[in-house]
Amino acid sequence: MTGAALALALPSAAQRPREYQVKAAYLYGFGRFVEWPATARIAADGAFVLCVLGDDPFGSLLDQAVEGGLMKNQPVSVRRIGRVEDGGGCDTLFVSASERPRLPRILELLDRRPVLTVGDSPEFAERGGMIGFSVEGSRVRFTVNLEAAQNAGLMLQSELLRVAAAVLRGR
Repeated sequence: MTGAALALALPSAAQRPREYQVKAAYLYGFGRFVEWPATARIAADGAFVLCVLGDDPFGSLLDQAVEGGLMKNQPVSVRRIGRVEDGGGCDTLFVSASERPRLPRILELLDRRPVLTVGDSPEFAERGGMIGFSVEGSRVRFTVNLEAAQNAGLMLQSELLRVAAAVLRGR
């Protein structure tokens, strides 16, 4: 798969996608470029689970992005959770900006667990999250914290790293 494959199906340029449409498409697409440890995945119902922790900025956009989709040959489901402790079974966890004051504790609870952490609060990746969104002009970009992903046993494919705005090698 090439780096161009990460260019996800987004509305046409004439439609000018909203920020969270783009983020929802990326959040869903990231899973295609991550390898989880064989023993770590698959929820009890056999689904690939995307979780949103805290205030949900996506509304129905994330549900629409994953509707009918497969990830790692599994159906995709979306769960909204209020506490990280309720996140058992999450393969990817989007940490809402509303959780920024609790981010150190959230990341501590997830330390070395094979859950891809993604967020859009300022300096999310620099603070220990795995993928942090930012907006530059009208473009959604992301920074990858490679060490955080590796510490959790996740392998990020080079195609993902090539399209990242920055790749951090440590916290």
